[in-house]
Amino acid sequence: MMNLRSNFFKNLLLFGLLSALFLTSCKRVVKTDPDEVSSADDIEEVSKAEYQQMMNLKLPLKTVLIDQRYSITIPENSDFEVSKMSSKEIILGNIDLTKIDSSFLNVSLNNFFTRSEGLYSEDVYIVPGNDPKQFSIADLKASDEKIDAVYYEDENSIVYSDGDTFFTYSIQYDSLKKCFLFYKGEISWTQKYPKKQKLELSLLLVKHAKSLMTANYQSVKFTSWNDYVQHMPVLEINWINGMFSKIEKELKFFLEPNEQSSPRTPGNYTFVKLFRPSPDELLSFYKGVDQLKANKISETDYYSRPEILRLDSQFSYQLREETGCYVVIASSKNDDGRISIKETTVFCPVDYKGKTFILKTDKDLSPSDADFFVKMFSYFSKHYTLNTTVNP
Repeated sequence: MMNLRSNFFKNLLLFGLLSALFLTSCKRVVKTDPDEVSSADDIEEVSKAEYQQMMNLKLPLKTVLIDQRYSITIPENSDFEVSKMSSKEIILGNIDLTKIDSSFLNVSLNNFFTRSEGLYSEDVYIVPGNDPKQFSIADLKASDEKIDAVYYEDENSIVYSDGDTFFTYSIQYDSLKKCFLFYKGEISWTQKYPKKQKLELSLLLVKHAKSLMTANYQSVKFTSWNDYVQHMPVLEINWINGMFSKIEKELKFFLEPNEQSSPRTPGNYTFVKLFRPSPDELLSFYKGVDQLKANKISETDYYSRPEILRLDSQFSYQLREETGCYVVIASSKNDDGRISIKETTVFCPVDYKGKTFILKTDKDLSPSDADFFVKMFSYFSKHYTLNTTVNP
């Protein structure tokens, strides 16, 4: 009995030693949270190849008129708001704007990623001035103790960090209109993403800035979801994929008839809903589509069960069908005839293993965002994922 017990402990000890050797020979994979990744990034500057790679990305553009006087070129998926500001209301690095007596214009650009979630912000300041050399990037960064690291700089633009906040600035002079175009892009410290991804996005904002005065540009379009993926920063693509990974699970495992799912973003917003309609709800949806096609709107009982597509006779509607999706634009007017509300919603039926689902965007979408969601939803309806065969 003693020998058996002794052999047992010897075998146990040998097993323990072999297990320890095996574990130490394996690589340990540790998932770090975004804070750890961001602080661990060791980036000194952007290489010429990295910069050129971002400049070569396809960027659909449009030219817009500001205050009936100024023309600027912005990304096609951007909207804008214009306001007047004084020199005391804005800080552009170390540039002293108090020398300017007159007010100037602030053009706030916004798109799907900036409007609700606030992944970053973009502003263009139109400042009158007769001297093209009155302001420079050198003035902007002069003796600024808040600048931790400069990652990119040329004669009229700069990318730098202040802690975990990334700034993109550009200064251009319009000799025809006698004004400066100050561009400011900011990715806040509150966005807990890897520093490398923030820097990549900041470089794309340099491209936005350098396009402001572009007059003759070739019209380009994104033709597919993969086209978007190949020409967007990793931070945005990963953000979208993170939300749709939840949609994938609901599609395959969880949703029952009459149920819906609205995954929350890191900022606690929703931007897409997945419905699994009952036969009656699905029939009601397509009846609504037929009403839009015929331009004959009849309201349903408001107190009945909420529907996927709810129509209101107080609104006028536009319907567009594209690659299996329905784009519905609803608008209403004030008493003076001006449009007060304009909402865009994208719907996409998804058939999965004999079950019908419907993807729907939230109502705070703008018409400029529609194509992005059409390409996204259309791809998902065919592949049941947003992952593409080619990595971004």
